[in-house]
Amino acid sequence: MTDTKISLHQLMTILFLTLLPLGTERLPGRLSSVGAAAWLCPLLAGVVAVALAALVGRKPLLGQGDLLENLTRRWGGRMVRVAAGLFLLWGLYLTAAHAARIGSRLSDSLRASPLLITGAALLLAGWMASGGLPAFARACEVFTLAVGFGFFLIFLFGIFRLRWDYVLLWNWQELAQLPQGALSAGGTVAAGGYLLFLLGDVRPEPKAKGRVLRRLGELFLLLAAGVLLVLGRLGPELAAQVNRPFFQMVSGLGFEGAFQRLEELASALWVLGDVALLGLLLLVLRRLAARVLARQEGKGLGWVLTGLVFVGSLPVSYWNHVLAGAILPAGNLVALGLLVLCLGRQEKKREKSEKV
Repeated sequence: MTDTKISLHQLMTILFLTLLPLGTERLPGRLSSVGAAAWLCPLLAGVVAVALAALVGRKPLLGQGDLLENLTRRWGGRMVRVAAGLFLLWGLYLTAAHAARIGSRLSDSLRASPLLITGAALLLAGWMASGGLPAFARACEVFTLAVGFGFFLIFLFGIFRLRWDYVLLWNWQELAQLPQGALSAGGTVAAGGYLLFLLGDVRPEPKAKGRVLRRLGELFLLLAAGVLLVLGRLGPELAAQVNRPFFQMVSGLGFEGAFQRLEELASALWVLGDVALLGLLLLVLRRLAARVLARQEGKGLGWVLTGLVFVGSLPVSYWNHVLAGAILPAGNLVALGLLVLCLGRQEKKREKSEKV
C-alpha cells in the first residue's frame, strides 16, 4: 500500500521553500518605510510566530487526523462546509494574486507576456500538485537545496559589502513603526498558514514541537538577513523607490569577469519557491473544494481549480497595487488567526474528552 503520509522534516522543508523566496522578494519593499530598523520587523514577527506555535502545540497536533474531519465531528458538517468555503474563496484569490505576481516579475526579464508566464507557472504547479503530497514534498526537498545554496551565495557576497550605517543608526520614529512593520512581515508570510490543513498527512514524530519551533525561528532569521542585505546595500530610501529591491540588490553583487548575472540566477532559483507556493496552495484548495462539494479529492478537481486560479489572475494582473497594498497581508493574518483558533478549539475539545 502506498504511503500517503510525509515526515515533519518534509513539511517544514515545504514551508521554508515557499516562504523564503516570497519573503525576501516582498518584505524589503514593504518594510522600507520603517527605515534602518526594517530588518528587525521579521525578527519581531518571528518571536510572535514561535510563541503562537508553542502555545497551540502544547498538545501534540500530529497524528490527530485531518483538521476538517475533526472539526466536522465536533461542529457538524454544515458549519465546517461554510468555513471551508470561506477559506476556499480567500485561497483562490491568494493563489491568483501570487500567480499574477510571478508573471509580472518574470515578464520583465524574459520579455514575454505576463499572462503566458502566469499560465506556464500554474501548469507546472498544477502538475506538481496532481502527483499528491508525498511526491510534491520530495520535489520540494530537491528545490530547497538549490534555493538554499543560492541564498547562501547571495549572503556570502553581500554581507561583507554593507553600509552598516544604513541598518544600525535607528531613531525613535523608526522604532515606533516596528509593530506595524512586524504585522506587515507576518501578514506577508502568513500565506504559509494554509499548510495547517495538511497536518493530518504528517506522520507523528518524537520531539516534533521543538523541531517546528527551531525551523520557524531559522526561517524568520533568514528573512531578516534578506532585508538586512537589501537595506545595507541600497539604503532605505533607494529600496523604497526601486521595483523589487531584493533582485536590484543582487544585481550589484557580481564581480568583474565573473558572476555578473547573479540577478538572473537568483530570479530563476526563486521561481522554484514561487511554483512550490502555488503547488502548496493548489493542494490545500483541492482539499477545501472536496469538503465544500462533498466529494473525493482527485486530479480532475485540482485541474479545475488551477483553471479558476488562472482566470482569477487576469483581473489581478491589472491591479498590481493590490499586491503591494495591505489587502493581502491583512487577509492572510485573518485567515491564519481563524486557523489558529480552530486548532486551539480542537485541542480544548480533546482535553475535555480525555478528562471524561
